[in-house]
Amino acid sequence: MPAPAHAVDWTETAPESRPRLELRGLRKKLGDTAAVNGIDLTVTSGESVVLLGPSGCGKTTTLRMVAGFIQPDAGEIHLDGVLASTGSFALPPEKRHLGMVFQTYAIWPHKTVADNVAYGLEVAGRRRTEIKAEVATVLDLVQLGPLASRFPAELSGGQQQRVALARALATKPSLLLLDEPLSNLDASLREEMRFELRALQTKLGITTLYVTHDQDEALVLADRIVVMNKGRIEQVGTPEEVYRTPATRFVGSFIGIANLLDGEIVAVDRTGERALVALDAGGRLWSRAPKSWLATQAAGSRATVLLRPQDIKLEAPENPDAQQAIAAEFLSETFLGGHYELKLAAGETLLRVQSRRRGSFPDGRANIWARPGSAWVVA
Repeated sequence: MPAPAHAVDWTETAPESRPRLELRGLRKKLGDTAAVNGIDLTVTSGESVVLLGPSGCGKTTTLRMVAGFIQPDAGEIHLDGVLASTGSFALPPEKRHLGMVFQTYAIWPHKTVADNVAYGLEVAGRRRTEIKAEVATVLDLVQLGPLASRFPAELSGGQQQRVALARALATKPSLLLLDEPLSNLDASLREEMRFELRALQTKLGITTLYVTHDQDEALVLADRIVVMNKGRIEQVGTPEEVYRTPATRFVGSFIGIANLLDGEIVAVDRTGERALVALDAGGRLWSRAPKSWLATQAAGSRATVLLRPQDIKLEAPENPDAQQAIAAEFLSETFLGGHYELKLAAGETLLRVQSRRRGSFPDGRANIWARPGSAWVVA
């Protein structure tokens, strides 16, 4: 993206040491369902945090409580060190200094692009000359400067999304909230926009809380991903942490494609933070594991090992490190452009494998191995 016409500081509203957002024991019931069931989270200045999970996990309810559209039943929400919500108190949304981008964009069809972006500044009582300058700056940021006089009906879906984003940025919010803003775009534009959003967030240093059920979106946009399930937080970590070292079976299955193989521990190497697992499907392999989990395990204990499709190899590694191959039956192979996707069966366990080259299975059988260091025990 081109540089903005004027320097804009989105970090001027609070000291760097003060969290932009703190959630403490947050709870909310919708009907008889505990939509949010006691979550704690801190978002620091300039950080991009993504709430990720399936429908009904509580991510959008959490975002709406932060925005002030819903009041929590219990717990506290702090914005820039100021108490914004409890079970008995709620600061109005307009007093929270937040920007919001909705799934449906919510831009006014009867207003031009420039007038849509100017609205929040007008409500804030800014001078007309200031509004004009700020609108021009933020439209340049989202590459809509030449379209300032157009109406929403004259824009593409991606351009309308940029108008909604520009309107949210115009008031220089201390925290930008985004509720699945790319879900209405087609697949190719959605992929393009996620990288543009990430680049813009990085350039501005604006703090963002982003809600999505799209795992690829989360991996691109997040400094940290908060994986939610049934109203609770399952894991908080960097994209690589939640993908490579999921804290639970749910996280491993929800993010990316997971091959889960059950087995029995043969040996424990606490120094190396790994366990040798004899798989029920055949073969055995060293698998990395959480230190806290290893501390309570011994030979004979049960374990579930996660292997990603790209980490399963059709040839033996140079240093097998006590691995024994997994014998598998070939089921199918599909070409997907950048790789081949294979389906294999190891006993009753279905395995998905991604390979850069076609497999060779003259007798319909194969021995497979895990890339060294890639296997991970899920709790």
